[in-house]
Amino acid sequence: MKQAKLVHIAVRSGEPRSLAEFYKRAFGLKEVLSNRRAVDLWDGHLFLAINPPSATGPMGLNHFGFVVDDVESLRPVLSRAGASKVEARPAGRSFTDWRVHDPEGNPIDLSGRGYNTIPADRLQNGTDDRAMNAVRRLVILSQKPQELSRFYTEVFGMDTVKTAAHKVVLTDGVMQLVLLNLDPNPVSGLYCYGLAVNETSDEVLRRVEDGKLAVSWGPDWVDEGKRQMHLRDPEENLVTVFGMN
Repeated sequence: MKQAKLVHIAVRSGEPRSLAEFYKRAFGLKEVLSNRRAVDLWDGHLFLAINPPSATGPMGLNHFGFVVDDVESLRPVLSRAGASKVEARPAGRSFTDWRVHDPEGNPIDLSGRGYNTIPADRLQNGTDDRAMNAVRRLVILSQKPQELSRFYTEVFGMDTVKTAAHKVVLTDGVMQLVLLNLDPNPVSGLYCYGLAVNETSDEVLRRVEDGKLAVSWGPDWVDEGKRQMHLRDPEENLVTVFGMN
């Protein structure tokens, strides 16, 4: 099976334009698609979609998505692995063809075409831009991370790079999917995303503090010998920044 790629994270926002400007200013993400209701940002690999409120979904971190080789061929695999609510999405979406939920109810978009609605000239690779901090982690809380990890390895071909009693770290070669048990916290579900720093921590701190946001520090959830920054964006979504000098 060809390995799927995690290339899409979506946030529901009361003010999509304002929130997008924060991520552009603080982390250098590039705007590649927008309309009156939503803004799509890009970091050279992953698209951060900032969408307006929905009558059926929660605000904040809402869902994520994979590009897969063949959506239809995944249907029996999804069924065996314990997926639920496998549904085709309305035509005309910028990314998704199907929506599924993992065994713990986390919503996932599937696409066989990727973001082919975005003109190629807008997708100028930003990996050499020192001002850009790429989104390279998605963190999901789970009471049983080892069990949940089997879904992502079986369905999407993700590789396990680290496992412990309270977490499993998976990768598609670029993105890290961190399945984390914050026991005794009983909460499960989509938790936060993390950006890999591409400059000095002082420069990141300066831009974040210019936005009058409080930050705290803690052990890196993947590399325990290192530290990561924790902050809340202007709409209180949790964001981590890792790879500090």
